[in-house]
Amino acid sequence: MSAYPFFKKLGRNINHYLKRRPAIFFANILVTYHCTQRCLQCTIPELSATWPKMSLNDFRVIIDKLDRYGTQGLSLSGGEPIAHPDLPELIAYASGKSFSNIHLLTTLYASEKVVRRTLDAVFENNVSLSCSFDGFGEVADSLRGGDHVADRVLAGINEFNYRNRKRTRPLGAYLNIVISQLNLYQIPEILQLAESIGWKVNVDLYRWQSENHREIDEMKIVDFDQLADMLELVKRSPNVVTPDWLVSGYSGYLRDDYVKYCPYLEAPTFGSKFFIHPNGDVAVCIGDHIGNLLTGEPEEIFAADVWANRKSEFHACRGCWNTCYTPAARFKSYFNPKDLKQAWQMIGRALYKSG
Repeated sequence: MSAYPFFKKLGRNINHYLKRRPAIFFANILVTYHCTQRCLQCTIPELSATWPKMSLNDFRVIIDKLDRYGTQGLSLSGGEPIAHPDLPELIAYASGKSFSNIHLLTTLYASEKVVRRTLDAVFENNVSLSCSFDGFGEVADSLRGGDHVADRVLAGINEFNYRNRKRTRPLGAYLNIVISQLNLYQIPEILQLAESIGWKVNVDLYRWQSENHREIDEMKIVDFDQLADMLELVKRSPNVVTPDWLVSGYSGYLRDDYVKYCPYLEAPTFGSKFFIHPNGDVAVCIGDHIGNLLTGEPEEIFAADVWANRKSEFHACRGCWNTCYTPAARFKSYFNPKDLKQAWQMIGRALYKSG
């Protein structure tokens, strides 16, 4: 994260806060529905027949609007963003604007040529990167719907690390792990991998109630004792950045024994996460889209009845324990020593990169 763009937009962020409307502090842009894998639970690639990818021109329009509105950070995802033929151009355009952070969510599962092209854009534009990694061997192939998934992804990770070691200021790199019954017993090995390669770790839980996820019986956690052991291991890992309070609540969530925490309600300005689809539709965690950034401005979207109605739905929702995708989750338990340390580390990296 860079400090100068952050402070440049801080006035707009404060204005949104005073008006009690979302700041779109971090936006997740789905640049394509296409994917190089066919994960068991994911339905996003099925949408590619109707709207396969975001055009470069539409991307520019959306980026310009977010930049003017005060958005601080972007993540580019999909589908699989490296399946977008214009991804280097998308990254370059976004990096030319005043965003504090640009992040690429990928699997690095593609041909060597495509992976090299992607990493070229990442390093040329100082973009941080998250890579999905859910297991080894047949477990990974089954979960991800590909061949030799772990080996091919590790090849991309090693290429990234080779380039990153040459930099004076290395780029941020993260492994994203989704825990399910199928990979539960491989979690220690995955955490060891993260430590060996020096990547931070985000940990999530398989949940079939979420948007774009199908219900897969063999992925549902049934060994709760083993899950408890794995979650304790996750919390002890020095590389995991997912807040402890969130990890501690995973077991309760699966048993429907938890206290609802909704960032859209608890922190409506800075805790709300928005997903921008290839056709410009703006979506949140539940329901249909709330507006479209190709046809309207963010201020218009949040002044409309659709957004007011969606907030009523947030009140009625039971909760999803998916708050790791918002800034509010990082700072909710800031009295926890580990989480406080992570917060200061984030601020320190921002100031260091801006120096």
